[in-house]
Amino acid sequence: MTPPPEPKLIPIPDHFKFEWADPEEARLPLMQDSQHAPTPISPLSGWVTERHWSAGTARGFAAAKQPITMLIRRINTYYYNAAVPTVPPEKMEEAGHAAEEWLKAAIPTFSDRWDTEWLPEIKKYHERWSSFDLAGSTDQQLLDHLKWTLKTYERLWAIHFELAITFLVSPSMFCDIHADLFEDAGSMDAYKLMQGIENNSYRAGRDLWELSRKAAASPELKSLLASTPTRDVPSALEKSAAGKSFLADLHTYLDNWGRRSDTVVELADKSWIEDPSIAIDNLKAYLDDGATDPSIHWKQVVKEREQLVEETRKKLTGYPEPVRQQFEMMLAAGQQGQRLQEDHNWWIDQQGNYQTRRVFMEFGKRLAGKGAISAADDVFMLTGDEIMAAMAPGANSDLKAAVAERRGEMEKWAKVTPPPMVGTDYGPPPDNPVTRAIGRMFGTPPAPPDPEHPELISGTPGAPGKVTATARVIVKLADAGRLGRGEVLVTPTTSPPWTPLFITAGGIVTDTGGGLSHCAIVAREYGIPAVVGSRVASAVIKDGQTVEIDGDAGTVRIVG
Repeated sequence: MTPPPEPKLIPIPDHFKFEWADPEEARLPLMQDSQHAPTPISPLSGWVTERHWSAGTARGFAAAKQPITMLIRRINTYYYNAAVPTVPPEKMEEAGHAAEEWLKAAIPTFSDRWDTEWLPEIKKYHERWSSFDLAGSTDQQLLDHLKWTLKTYERLWAIHFELAITFLVSPSMFCDIHADLFEDAGSMDAYKLMQGIENNSYRAGRDLWELSRKAAASPELKSLLASTPTRDVPSALEKSAAGKSFLADLHTYLDNWGRRSDTVVELADKSWIEDPSIAIDNLKAYLDDGATDPSIHWKQVVKEREQLVEETRKKLTGYPEPVRQQFEMMLAAGQQGQRLQEDHNWWIDQQGNYQTRRVFMEFGKRLAGKGAISAADDVFMLTGDEIMAAMAPGANSDLKAAVAERRGEMEKWAKVTPPPMVGTDYGPPPDNPVTRAIGRMFGTPPAPPDPEHPELISGTPGAPGKVTATARVIVKLADAGRLGRGEVLVTPTTSPPWTPLFITAGGIVTDTGGGLSHCAIVAREYGIPAVVGSRVASAVIKDGQTVEIDGDAGTVRIVG
């Protein structure tokens, strides 16, 4: 066995200096997870993820026989995580064999387990959350509900990571098999065989488009949406019968799809139900005369996939039966992996955060009423321990100074670029199906910049095609209204709530992600070119510049 590389302590840049809470933590390979949290996270989000996300993750990996766990640390307000072995080095080979055997058994069954076992369980949790009377509960009942919420949050993430091993590894292994069978295949060929599998991200975008058609059919509504500032649209709709009817339809859409927010980490982000601005901004964009029905391209994507699958099967006619059987099994698993990468996010990442946020907001309202904080959403500047202590009988806490200090801290660090890694670097991970899948999800380092061509940015091919258009740099989904028809969306990362923007965008460029990232998957479904994992695009490209993106080559060129 090849000895592991010598670990080295990573120097911390002067602009990011901090003291380790525990000197032993300096031994962790902590990576700043900009794919899930590109900006500072609140103290409460840090507290929940460090304690309860990590605990759920550990259980999920253990159930999947993976000899690792994930630890979270909020460092200078940024979200860092580290994959840590759970067995000693001398046991790693044995543990690896157990993980491989589990994977072989899990790949053919994971989608059925989701549909018949995990999803029904998750729906019951959401039913209990939704039926609990937050406002009508006593303080003790609310505290008890919080304990249940945090326990359930851990269970959601245990399911998430047991499932994630399979929904990531399956399409990744299919890509490996496809490359072995067809050495002359293009970078996107394997992905095209897994495209066009209906999922909740597509459904949410399609339903919003269909809602926009109701407005498009009414000159009154179309004019109102076009001329009214986004924040004023709901009140403006209240002033006419047609407006009230459309507002009811909008509320129905939000009841169905509004339990989502900007990211999958930050609890302080308002949901679309609380602030429908993002949905309204997308409705406005869909009323543009050049907007096209996403279902038209979706049908083309499905047809292309079906044709390519048949053509590929014909190429395999002369192969031994076991090879063809393995191809079919991994193709089906890869397709289901693409579906569940989107669907799990809706049920776990998005709605789990939404439900947990609602519980903490009720605490925020009560603490504001007691004078412990100034406003309900100040609760996100506290830790869970501080919240529970402040809610104890007889407590007379004044946390306003702490809230102000922590808001100032977040504002300060938001202006600082965090290093991609702190702690100890142990070198590249071992090569196995799981690490390859993680690489395709999070991306691999792009080619270094060419000093002779500073206008050229390298990344990873995400979705095929080329486009030259105006770049619109957007960091927060709340700024989605700035994206114009056919413009290139340049952003640190996207998550499923960003999907409606893909109808408007002419192309996508992200700092994070690989070929199996959400951005790449959805860009292929919507037929727009994408370059992912550039690491630097949102910092280097200036808003309003003209860029040329090549989704097949994974390159972006600034041309004006």
